[in-house]
Amino acid sequence: MIWKPADQLVREEVESVRARMIILDQLESGPKTGNELREAIRKDMMAQAVKAGVRKPDPADYVVTDPKLYFNTKHLENIGLVQSKRESKERIFRLAPHAIQPVRRVLDIKRKRILITSLVEPGDARHLIGWYCKERKFSFKKLHVVVEMERFQRGVSKNLERYIPDGSVRKINDEWHELPLDVAGEFGGGKQGDLDKTYQAIEKIILQDIREYNIILDVSLGPPVISMAMMLLATHYSLDLIYVREYSGKNSEVQMVTALEVVE
Repeated sequence: MIWKPADQLVREEVESVRARMIILDQLESGPKTGNELREAIRKDMMAQAVKAGVRKPDPADYVVTDPKLYFNTKHLENIGLVQSKRESKERIFRLAPHAIQPVRRVLDIKRKRILITSLVEPGDARHLIGWYCKERKFSFKKLHVVVEMERFQRGVSKNLERYIPDGSVRKINDEWHELPLDVAGEFGGGKQGDLDKTYQAIEKIILQDIREYNIILDVSLGPPVISMAMMLLATHYSLDLIYVREYSGKNSEVQMVTALEVVE
């Protein structure tokens, strides 16, 4: 059995067959029909002909047949990069969720970033927001905060704006996700969480945003079961993972790991 990182798998397909590169590039922007993929490949064939010196390529000479299209889409489905489903009279193709980030990295496609993070104690929000408002490397569009319901339900304020440093003009677009006792447990309270349920809860957050944004997971301040679930999800979906070693605004020390999924 041979395993390889998802980025390597995508790179091999992109470099071996140009039509597969076009298919993956088209699907990164959203689901496509077979006809839409066929037209994108045809336009690329004509553009390549012009680059090769053909002055006025005849569209009739550049036909993408059904066998050519579906041989490539079927191959990409078989190796787990593409999914398809028949809707009404057409088959709709889309990237598999775990292939989205690798395709973006290989094809150098830029998307706005969002951060999924966690906190053990309500007071940890001060460190988080102090860094969040001053960092310039990521410029996150949105902030998801995953916490234990047991610890954050007892009259705890979730108003993060009160922690914005003086002079900062950064706006905070945050969404809180409180995981119940039977999911995340209560760290330090003697109530163990369920790793599988925590994984599934955070996975829902990832899947709702991954097609529109690049997602970065932060394991700096969260309780063990939430941080462990994030690390597993980073591996499965090939997401970037960060750990802030020292909180000092724009000079904070941040360690970043690109978690590359392995596929058979």
